[in-house]
Amino acid sequence: MKVGDLVEVNQMRGAGSYKHVIPRGLGVVVRVEETEPAMYGTVGPIDFGPIVHVLLTTGQTEGFDQKSIKVIG
Repeated sequence: MKVGDLVEVNQMRGAGSYKHVIPRGLGVVVRVEETEPAMYGTVGPIDFGPIVHVLLTTGQTEGFDQKSIKVIG
């Protein structure tokens, strides 16, 4: 995934039996931001992966986990 890719965003929210998908529509990748691994007390490091910032067709730019994004063009 790279800047300029056309993507479909289906945002995954929640966990377990509360997990659901929110369709957010189409957009264009404007930035891929690498994140630092997180430390939670003695647990860690935990790598959450990059945050992909997408300009949606609604005009809003939002950051999503790359698991919520599918490259379509």
